[in-house]
Amino acid sequence: MSRQLKSVLYGIFVSGLIAFGLTGVALADGTASGTSIDNLATVDYDVDGVAQTEIESSPSGNSTAGVGNGTDTSFVVDNKVDLTVATTDGAAVAVTPGDQDQVLTYTVTNDGNTVQDYSLTVPGASGTWGGATDNFDATSVNVYVDANANDTYDSGTDTATYIDELAADAEISVFVVGDIPLAQSDDDGALYDLIAQTAVGGTGGSQGADITTDDAGSADVAGTVQIVFADGAGTADAANDGKHSSRDGYLVQSAAMTVTKTSAVVSDPINGTTNPKAIPGATMRYTITVANAGNEDADDVTVVDTIPTNTTYVAGTLELDSASLTDGADADEGDYNVTNAGAVTIVISAVAASGGSSTITFDVTVD
Repeated sequence: MSRQLKSVLYGIFVSGLIAFGLTGVALADGTASGTSIDNLATVDYDVDGVAQTEIESSPSGNSTAGVGNGTDTSFVVDNKVDLTVATTDGAAVAVTPGDQDQVLTYTVTNDGNTVQDYSLTVPGASGTWGGATDNFDATSVNVYVDANANDTYDSGTDTATYIDELAADAEISVFVVGDIPLAQSDDDGALYDLIAQTAVGGTGGSQGADITTDDAGSADVAGTVQIVFADGAGTADAANDGKHSSRDGYLVQSAAMTVTKTSAVVSDPINGTTNPKAIPGATMRYTITVANAGNEDADDVTVVDTIPTNTTYVAGTLELDSASLTDGADADEGDYNVTNAGAVTIVISAVAASGGSSTITFDVTVD
């Protein structure tokens, strides 16, 4: 192989190394935008067996032999805009009616080759995700950026509402924080898409303008940093739009209480206990059943039942789940005319989730 051919091949090989970032200057996600890629080729040749002075290349062509007479061929690396928004929570976050400052956690990763800002929005979603079906909206919903890189929402610390100066290949946590209305029921769901929109970086402490278009349809300009969208489609955005999104949500887990109250005639002064009727002097038995079909226990369940007009409470008849309770103020679960005047009051420590129940009975006589 001639020295001339070897020189040409070597120049091509070196150019390839530089272009593909194999010389140690590339980032994990590609060479930084704006980087100038510079090189020149050298040509050695012989004339009648005599080695001639090598000639360096030039973009416009160089015929002057000798080192330093050539000019680098250069181009700058363009801005590859790529990002990923991911949901950290494996399923919808369990919440309770009335909860405040409930947190959905996401990450935003800069998969591009340029420091970028990102604007953040969190529209409500629909459908089903993570075990929750969307049917309500949380209140006071806000989005905040992790300020101390601990991946945990810290109220008063995590106050930024946009991502500032996220380096290429870097990741940051983002939190969606909302309140759960007290009126929500067990298994209600609220879903949210976090959308990160790429914005201009380079100035710390201020939010850059959103980058909404790229140069994919324009001719390449070698000396100019152009923008190419390379992002995939998210849950609420399309591919190659300079943004990405991911879904998370709240799932209400609560007790689902049903209270049933019935009455039955126990006896009357005429018929005794055989086919008794609700006549004056008759004894009536009230039965109250408290049942929980929800996903969470109901705690400190307090039942208050005022003795109705034209009846009189029968002392010593109060029972909870077939266990007798005293009427007075003591350590058991119930009383009559103590906690609430003219009423029986029973406090059940817990009614278990998924079908738990308790039954209260007491008697009155018809005046």
